[in-house]
Amino acid sequence: MNILYISSKKRWGGVVSWMIKTASGLEKKGHKVWILSHPDSKLNKNLPGNIRIISKKLGADYNPLMIVYLIYFIKNNKIELLVTNIEKEISIGGFAAKICGIPNIRRVGNDNDFFDRFKTKFNHNFYVTHSIVPCDAIKDKLKQQAEWLNMEEFTTIYNGRNPHCFIEEETIKRKKEIGLRKEDKIIGITSQLTNIKCIDQLIKAFANISKKNPEWKLVITGEGPERKNLEKLTSEINLNNTIFAGFTAKPILTASIYDIAVLTSEIEGFPNSIVEYFAAGKPVIATDVGGVNEIITDNFNGFLIPSGEIDLLSKKLEILMNDEKLRKKFSANALITLNKKFTEDIMIEKLEKLYGNLIRHA
Repeated sequence: MNILYISSKKRWGGVVSWMIKTASGLEKKGHKVWILSHPDSKLNKNLPGNIRIISKKLGADYNPLMIVYLIYFIKNNKIELLVTNIEKEISIGGFAAKICGIPNIRRVGNDNDFFDRFKTKFNHNFYVTHSIVPCDAIKDKLKQQAEWLNMEEFTTIYNGRNPHCFIEEETIKRKKEIGLRKEDKIIGITSQLTNIKCIDQLIKAFANISKKNPEWKLVITGEGPERKNLEKLTSEINLNNTIFAGFTAKPILTASIYDIAVLTSEIEGFPNSIVEYFAAGKPVIATDVGGVNEIITDNFNGFLIPSGEIDLLSKKLEILMNDEKLRKKFSANALITLNKKFTEDIMIEKLEKLYGNLIRHA
């Protein structure tokens, strides 16, 4: 198959990560994949070498120059299927796909992509052939809030990561890169630093227990508009054992240095970060939002807590910090869960089958 992905976002996020992983996986299986991406995007700067990149700005919705460019590109490279995400990509890429008679697949990030307005309904119903959602929770929510959608045209394919085992030299090196010692115990979160990720709650929860547990460090990996506010918060409460590690293009390697991994979001679809934590075999504490409970089973491979419960988060952190046996139990069960349902191999196999069926019936 010849496949074109379109990503107009500059920031790194779940859908961008999904595009890179699935494009790489499909390439390894003998397909040809191109990704059209904004020249200044994180994707452009961190793309694996086996993916063909097209550095282009989409411009405004229905940009005629880009539509013509894509029609030419699709025909010249015998593209059989297009993959888009947000409305701008659909209005341009979907338009070109429609003219060329090829399927346009929408990879849905979350239910907030579907507004109750004419433009959204028109773009989706006219330019989208089929949609992929990363969890059943998003599908169920869409059924309730967007009755105009045909849910038979939605397929759930979970985000996947294969398990990774890093040698000690790699993890020690990663610790040193962010100013940690080999023996440091780490509570870690890998996330965009935005309001909805509620990382301030993790900082406050850790502050409640850090003085009693001085050997533990808090590592916050990621970038975003809230970084300065979060750094100010740690300074105001004198939380000196917190490290802001910045953006990483190797999230599973970073997760491998965590002893406890955390997600504190108030809104989620199906977070890649939890799959990455599991791929590194880590115990997880996460808020029970979106599709999180489709991968985490409370007290089996992690703890689920309600969003906003800072004191409860502190309590669950302390339980795991003081119980190495429980951490090992959750870690082992995390890998069992991953291998059963959430590997990259399973994701690519399901995606390849879906793409092939849609191309054949186009």
